[in-house]
Amino acid sequence: MSSTRLTILFAPLEYHGHVNACHGIAERLRDRGHRIVFAIDSLFEGKLRAHGFEEQLLSLPDHLQDDESEVEFINRNHDLFKADPLTVADKFIAYGFHIFLRNLKAIDAQYRQILAKVRPHLIAIDSYMGSPALIGSGIPFILIYSAAPLMLFNDHRLPPPWSGFGMNSDKTSWTAFRDRFEEMFADVKRDTNAWFAAEGIGQLPASGSNSLLHPESRYLNVYMYPKELDYHSETQSLAPNWKRVDGFVRTTGETFTIPESLAERSGKLVMLSMGSIGCALLDLMVRLTTILAKSEHRFIVTKGPLHDQYELPDNMYGQPFLPQTAVLPMIDLVITHGGNNTVTECFYYGKPMLVMPLFADQLDNAQRIRETGLGLTLNPFFCTEDQLLKTVDTIVNDLSLAEMMALIGERIRSTDDKSVIADIIEDICVNKK
Repeated sequence: MSSTRLTILFAPLEYHGHVNACHGIAERLRDRGHRIVFAIDSLFEGKLRAHGFEEQLLSLPDHLQDDESEVEFINRNHDLFKADPLTVADKFIAYGFHIFLRNLKAIDAQYRQILAKVRPHLIAIDSYMGSPALIGSGIPFILIYSAAPLMLFNDHRLPPPWSGFGMNSDKTSWTAFRDRFEEMFADVKRDTNAWFAAEGIGQLPASGSNSLLHPESRYLNVYMYPKELDYHSETQSLAPNWKRVDGFVRTTGETFTIPESLAERSGKLVMLSMGSIGCALLDLMVRLTTILAKSEHRFIVTKGPLHDQYELPDNMYGQPFLPQTAVLPMIDLVITHGGNNTVTECFYYGKPMLVMPLFADQLDNAQRIRETGLGLTLNPFFCTEDQLLKTVDTIVNDLSLAEMMALIGERIRSTDDKSVIADIIEDICVNKK
């Protein structure tokens, strides 16, 4: 543990999964007496300060503020999420990466101002794209990759990322998907390299250990994935400066009490948590809650930003957003979109999952959980009422799976990944190597 009080700047993407991952390791560094600063979108104002972190707020210029909110865009294009993975990647994700790049260019000068003001010893970045201000500052940076890790591996023995293909699926389909996937991101990679060149930053590799649009750190790169799901036995190793952790689960101090309306009912307790995008899809949330109203079990629901536009049945309780890490220890099953933050939190608390993925790495997580025998999956848009109700019953009554996940949770909670990574961060700051 370093005796020097360090200043660490965290720069995550403005999505809860990325912010939560950074929060998890940041709190360990905070508890060691270090100064923690988040460069964060103004949408998160006050949320990190409440946990003892400083905030430096980022905001897009007025001319880039979209007239249409993300929630409006998602619901206007809700049918897109029912399409095959390549179509979703092409029409939604690849387009989104161009928007990421546009917005990153617009706020890069703000990062420079924050660096001059904060003067950090180290920058911890959780982003798919590199900021020249951050990676070209001369300050040591580490890369945290909080999504599912298939994007990191350049190994044709593994399925292509964001495909949902299993290890034993038809490998002829892998090649076609991988080729089309690379084509979709060729333009944004070219534009990123052009920006890097103009800023005096080295080019992204044409082919290499990963498909990211962010350079790897020479010091430390971290990816989050439970050992039981990892591809370690089926793939080449990453470079030695890559470290796997089971997750950086937050300890927020938040509490949750099961409401009397549910506490007095019989049945298992199930959490429905479909992520930032899933819970914003009004038709989807109405569909799932209408079906689950016929279940004998009880449900705690993250209702999302459109919470006031639909009612929950008697066997459910919901809030716009829930303190997930406070709810998880109480429940018997999580129905989830399969975002990596929720997956790692479920493993940490040893909770079985029914994964209902929408797109991107959620598809990879769903397939990986199913093929390792650690949960089940369904298509949230096309599963039948009977399939959903029976699958919930199957999982909550699977005592073997419950015991297996409980043991995994015990293992993860006894493994202090946060301290291991905090030690490395302190060493980088002190010794610059």
